[in-house]
Amino acid sequence: MPRKALVLSVRLLDGRYYGAGDWPPSPFRLFQALVAAAHAGRVASDDEHAALRWLENQPPPVIAIPKASESANTTYYVPRNGADAFGGDLAKAAKARDAKHSRPHLFNDKIPFLYAWTFDSDEGHAETIARLADLLYQFGRGVDMAFAVAETLGADEAERCLAEHPGSIHRPTPGGSGLALRCPRKRLSLDSLAKRHAAQLNRLKDGNFRQAPPPVLDEVGYGCPPLRWVYDVRGGSGDNEFSAHPQEKIATFAETLRDHAVERLRSHHPNLVERIMMGREAEDADKALRIRIIPLPSIGHEHANQGIRRVLVEVPPNCPIPAADIEWTFAGLNLGVDSATGEILSEAGPVLVPATDPKDMLGHYGIDENGKNQARIWRTVTPSALPITRRRGRKDGAARADTEAEAAHSARQALRHAGFEDQATVRRVQREPFDAKGQCAAVFEHGRFTADRLYHLEIEFSQPVSGPIVIGDGRYCGLGLLHPLREVRRDLVVLPISPAHRPAAADRADFLEAVRRALMALARDPSGHVSRLFSGHEPDGSAARSGRHDHVFLAADDGDADDLLDRLVIVAPWRADRTPKAWRKDREEFERVTAALETVRAGKLGVFEFSEPQDLPEDDPMIRRSQRWISATAYVPTRFPKQRDELSEALTEDLRLECQRRGLSRPSVKIIETNAGPRGGVRAMARLEFAVAISGPLLLGRDSHTGGGMFITEMEPSIAANPATGTPP
Repeated sequence: MPRKALVLSVRLLDGRYYGAGDWPPSPFRLFQALVAAAHAGRVASDDEHAALRWLENQPPPVIAIPKASESANTTYYVPRNGADAFGGDLAKAAKARDAKHSRPHLFNDKIPFLYAWTFDSDEGHAETIARLADLLYQFGRGVDMAFAVAETLGADEAERCLAEHPGSIHRPTPGGSGLALRCPRKRLSLDSLAKRHAAQLNRLKDGNFRQAPPPVLDEVGYGCPPLRWVYDVRGGSGDNEFSAHPQEKIATFAETLRDHAVERLRSHHPNLVERIMMGREAEDADKALRIRIIPLPSIGHEHANQGIRRVLVEVPPNCPIPAADIEWTFAGLNLGVDSATGEILSEAGPVLVPATDPKDMLGHYGIDENGKNQARIWRTVTPSALPITRRRGRKDGAARADTEAEAAHSARQALRHAGFEDQATVRRVQREPFDAKGQCAAVFEHGRFTADRLYHLEIEFSQPVSGPIVIGDGRYCGLGLLHPLREVRRDLVVLPISPAHRPAAADRADFLEAVRRALMALARDPSGHVSRLFSGHEPDGSAARSGRHDHVFLAADDGDADDLLDRLVIVAPWRADRTPKAWRKDREEFERVTAALETVRAGKLGVFEFSEPQDLPEDDPMIRRSQRWISATAYVPTRFPKQRDELSEALTEDLRLECQRRGLSRPSVKIIETNAGPRGGVRAMARLEFAVAISGPLLLGRDSHTGGGMFITEMEPSIAANPATGTPP
């Protein structure tokens, strides 16, 4: 059965919220408002009471709130409600004033507060809550007059509603991280409100006031970071050197750490260590309370061998074991001593000591306090243990494809269990490691985590997230640990031209001029200004004369030699010319503008549409690393040869100087063909050979910004058949 969601929308009558003590308004505030609505001037029906009982037993909702600011403090002086202090003299009592302070949150009253609960069954209770929402009349204090509506949606549709909300979204976090908000406690909150109401009606008894009992509730984290400690694994012989452990033994190492910690804590917290440290007899609610021991393989450098030299201990805020006890447990933990008997197994340790400077290694795993190391794409360092079964008997490619598809489905379930439901997609599933120093998934086999269950994963999140991220059944013993993949901004965009209408190769110059105008239109700011990156001009409108190639290069090629252009190539200047610096604002503008290019109107040539951008494979002739390059489009020299110059020599020297200006070494040049125009214009086809292999694209010469002077890697003569694949026209 597909999952459902109850989405309750609350609007206040004006853009102020006076409820003190919590922002955003907590789920318990809403629960109180619904209970009050159910009993306003009447007795709640059995169905309504059962629905409220059902709601209090649901997991905490996702909350979306409008953006708000806190107003300045306002002080009101109100008459004191206590004439008894003045002997019943009302005139004197009226002169006594008490100061009341008010500092409401201000927001746009057109934007609602959303609360979304997901559930699998009992849709009838959700419909009853929706009817109760129609009776809601206040939300917060008595002056916070409000109204609400609710509806039952599919889980996917509810996520879309949350995503489209213009404010901020607050999700209950698995580790209790974030702001602590009050939520109903299962099976207790509704009864506690009834008892509190009854006590309020009988506060005055025998001439004395009695305080009503407080309501029963839970505080749930909506985004507070857990406590973290990092320890170095050092030798115990006094040399204080790192004691590296093989990464493929990470599960055994994590279990050893856990067992030693349990023995140290057992005498102090005998009823908690089995549940919080070992996970034995733990309920679903205990998963958010469990202490995580995460051995950290050394990564971040191409020569790092990924040995385990550090350990991260993560404690959720709501953990029932005091943080000080956990810190004491791991500091100085000696793994060279038998955890049960105390027998010394090795005088050389290893021993856990607090790390002196853990920030670098934590940064490699996307862990920090300010979100600077957030990323969207993550890869496993240690393989994730997935709940799949081995397919016996079949060993062909189809069997592997079926198994990897099942693994991808299991990986999505693992993400859901880790609290990333509907926020991530699985991009790659494989046995092989992603890094050169990594290990194949099979070598991590340990206990119940057999080789057929272990896979390396690449995950893409819809929004950048922080670490640590550990997923899968082995997440409590070091398996399924991911690290962020730093995204590299595109500096070369390839847009396939729609086959329905392609420009002729002979119209290349006119087509690229239309593309240039389209890019300038997309790059124009509200004041009408176009940056030099796309215009090639200074702010005053004059042509850029810096001597550097600071604006984009355009090219188009005919890959299938049918005299029709197949694809448009847009190259950032710092990619085609090795000398200019790539400024961050230019990178962002290049991505923004090129991503918006979908259609080009080229006058009499017609309208051309583009498909989704493509990434060039590493062996594409335009970018393949090679020493030998050959012209795909004619080269126009930067300096026209004088009449007394020998044409071939002048072109050769001009090409060498052009390569040098572009930050390349001077190549050996062979002029294949020249074409001198009637007005002194010269074009040439050439072959270049560099002393060392270089990567493309290679766009040289006077008209290189508009598709001229494009070189591609030279193919073997038996393979090359046309200009797009390696031979000159």
